[in-house]
Amino acid sequence: MTAPAQSSGGLDANARGLVVLGAALLVGFLLLLTSGGGNGRVVAGSSTDVGGTVTTIDISGLDTTGNDEVTTTTPDATTTSSSTPDDGLRDPGEVKVLVLNGSGLAGVARSTSDTIGEKGYVMQPPANASSSGRATTSVYFADGYQAEAEAVAAVLGKAPSAVEAMPSTSPGPGAASANVVVVLGKDTAPAESSGN
Repeated sequence: MTAPAQSSGGLDANARGLVVLGAALLVGFLLLLTSGGGNGRVVAGSSTDVGGTVTTIDISGLDTTGNDEVTTTTPDATTTSSSTPDDGLRDPGEVKVLVLNGSGLAGVARSTSDTIGEKGYVMQPPANASSSGRATTSVYFADGYQAEAEAVAAVLGKAPSAVEAMPSTSPGPGAASANVVVVLGKDTAPAESSGN
């Protein structure tokens, strides 16, 4: 077996390949450092769009207590967004609901209050409405609580048309301290137990 012939021009093919590979790596590294208008810096987790804007998402300050706030930074502005539900509804645990019996049927305020409470709403003690013998159920809301009143109406199987702003005269005891007041009418199913 004979050894490959040496070229008379200096470097052999292996050495030339290593020189070309080294030059390619150096050019690639330099392009990576200067691409995207990042002022010569590379940010982990960043992406560059066609316009040269670098978007960095800072995840170092995230906590595990349920506050999922994420900050997005671009060279031009800083925007903060929260994980608040898109529907704008308050959490049921932040909404005080009162059920008043205006139907004349025994026990319906308590059973209806239990049904709504199962969904996580803060229930006030049920009571009787100022007037009895109402034909239909109404769901009243305090200022700023219309969406929550519509959600409570949905729990009861009532249409959004049953939802109204709180009347000027109180529908019953405790209504002033509630965010949503349900006044039951005769369209309410009878309760299994006795009470309000």
